[in-house]
Order: sequence, then C-alpha cells, then structure tokens
Amino acid sequence: MKIDYGELKRRVRLHELLERIGWTITEGRGEQLRGPCPFPACNANLASANKARRRTFSVHRGKSVYRCFSCGCSGNALEFWQAYRGISLYEAALELLQILETSNHPSSPSKPPPPQHHYSQPAKLADS
Repeated sequence: MKIDYGELKRRVRLHELLERIGWTITEGRGEQLRGPCPFPACNANLASANKARRRTFSVHRGKSVYRCFSCGCSGNALEFWQAYRGISLYEAALELLQILETSNHPSSPSKPPPPQHHYSQPAKLADS
C-alpha cells in the first residue's frame, strides 16, 4: 500500500492522539499545551513527581508538533505515534490511517493498543 505521508501528517492532529492515550494537560495557553511526557522511559518520569516533571512535554496544537524538554524527543504526530508505539514509520502510518478511517464511525475504539516495546529513549526521525 502506497502512503502519502505528507497528507497523513496534515490530517492527523497530535493533540487528538494524546487524548486517545489519556495524556493529561497540566497547563496551557493558546495553542501551547504542557503536561508530563507520555514516553515511559523519559528521564522526567524517572525523577521525583515534582511540578517541573508535570510540564516537561510541550505540544503546539496548531502546528501539531511536540517536544519534551527532559528526554529531548520531538517531532510531528506521525513521529510521535511511531515512537510511542515502538513500531516502524510505515506501521505507524497504517495505524493512523486506520484511526482516521474509524474515527468517523461511532463504534471506533477509544484507546490504541499499548506500546509494543519500551526502549531507553524515543527515536528522533529525520524529516521525511
């Protein structure tokens, strides 16, 4: 199956993926949202549960990009899904296409499957 990655990145909204996984916003102003890093291996998650840890992960809703100021991960919605699920870019794209397809149906699942594996730090992809 041929995938138009550019079109997929335009259609998938990062904040909607974060809602699907149950990410909690701890503060926000305008398009900028902050909360804890959703990656289990993030350095901030290993530290004590202080106020700084609860806001290390930053999301810009309009641009649909993220950055964690603790572990350094950053990217767009497709890269987030790839790193969060621990799968290839192609597999992440297929899953996101499925999510987009089922999001128009009321019987769509509310939560994705759990990540397939954990690693020490989310991968940062080169721009695709």
